[in-house]
Amino acid sequence: MRIALLIVFGIAGTLARYGLQGFVQERTGSTFPMGTLVVNLIGCFLLGIIGEYALTHLTIPPDWRIGITVGFFGAFTTFSSFSYETARMLNDGDWMRAGVYVLSSVIGGLLGVFGGMRIADRI
Repeated sequence: MRIALLIVFGIAGTLARYGLQGFVQERTGSTFPMGTLVVNLIGCFLLGIIGEYALTHLTIPPDWRIGITVGFFGAFTTFSSFSYETARMLNDGDWMRAGVYVLSSVIGGLLGVFGGMRIADRI
């Protein structure tokens, strides 16, 4: 059941990301990645609402919770997962761990992208 929900929600998240990102980017006509930024910020906002509400007000079966959070939002934007996890650490007062997570994610992500770009240029 869990795998089926991941597939269904993952497909929905992917299509939602593709549609919204393209729509926003086309409408703004900018070279700035406005479509990606909008998707990431909306994803963070929605995951914050859904994640927190599900934790405090609803009883959602674990398979469905994973389908929604990992499947949909994982496909829609992994930035929302990163932000939500960081917010949870900060809410728990775990500032050091949150800081390490933010710095390692952002710096590591940028280094990974630049490293991949360099490798791709040399192939």
